[in-house]
Amino acid sequence: MRKQIRKADVDAVYLNSMSSPADTASVVQALEKAGVKRLLGATIAGVEDEVPYELATWTKNSLPASYIEGEYDSAKIVRDSNLDYTLLRLTWLFNDESDREYELVPSGVEFADAEVSRQAVTQAILDILNGEESEYVRKSFGLGKPNTHYGKPSFY
Repeated sequence: MRKQIRKADVDAVYLNSMSSPADTASVVQALEKAGVKRLLGATIAGVEDEVPYELATWTKNSLPASYIEGEYDSAKIVRDSNLDYTLLRLTWLFNDESDREYELVPSGVEFADAEVSRQAVTQAILDILNGEESEYVRKSFGLGKPNTHYGKPSFY
């Protein structure tokens, strides 16, 4: 039996995959219907054409075109919604339990970071949820590890 989302039960939702526009639209519609306003969505770096050419080209050559297109379309669905969203444009991910270093790069600024740890992404999400909401609402940020301005992630 499916449980319906009720606003009293949910303060915010984190959407970890935005490669399917249909799925993203379903989540947005469900949140709007339930009156839940806060959404943090993880999409890929490049959906705002903000990534340097070499890294953007490497990414396009490393991922299926349908995945990239889905991320672009899903980001637009979220931006066009009535939700209090924060889009996190994630660069390439790696695991390192001790690495929680990250930076948030606002829209309109080149985003050159090539990698970030999953643990740093988790830290950023917690910091955003516990921070001053107005700093993050209806905004998009590149999320990467500072000083990793490479043509491709160092682990490839």
